[in-house]
Amino acid sequence: MAVDPEADYWTVAEVAEYWGVSPQTIRTYRSRGRGEIPKEDRMFGRSPAWKPATIIDFVRPGQGARTDLH
Repeated sequence: MAVDPEADYWTVAEVAEYWGVSPQTIRTYRSRGRGEIPKEDRMFGRSPAWKPATIIDFVRPGQGARTDLH
């Protein structure tokens, strides 16, 4: 399944696919609350959902540019 950047919202499974991790990893990131994933934009029942731009624009901890190199 290819994630659609034009979709209204992405599910846990779609975020996981975009990041190349398992859906369980996304659930773990959410439960730890350490800023590893942005807060969901909407809840559908008990299911979180994010606008694609929220995920695409999010700089994951440890995934940014190195600033210690000269």
